[in-house]
Amino acid sequence: MITEPQVLRPFNRSEVLSIAEAAAIAGRKVRTLRDWCLRHDIGRRIEGQWAVSKVALAMFLDGDRTALAVYLDGDRTSPIVVEYFERWKVPIPRRSNEPRYEALSEVNRRVESEAV
Repeated sequence: MITEPQVLRPFNRSEVLSIAEAAAIAGRKVRTLRDWCLRHDIGRRIEGQWAVSKVALAMFLDGDRTALAVYLDGDRTSPIVVEYFERWKVPIPRRSNEPRYEALSEVNRRVESEAV
């Protein structure tokens, strides 16, 4: 069972924004983006530098909590996740052990229960 958020896993350079690029897209300060990375797992530190997922940032800015939860669970094949990869023209990573649509209803239940 995966326990840590699967942001930028597997790593694909074309999915990455610098913290400054992400801040510019979001119209926020760099400090705010660092906070979002920590609180919402939209990025991670790689070799001491923040790397922000274009895909996760878009989901977060759209308020699409379900898509973000599915993405962070490691699913890269669900239509709600694929939509964001396509929007940003990021190649969709494939893994042999990747869940396929399996837990979308479970993720929806979890997101709804967290909202309460």
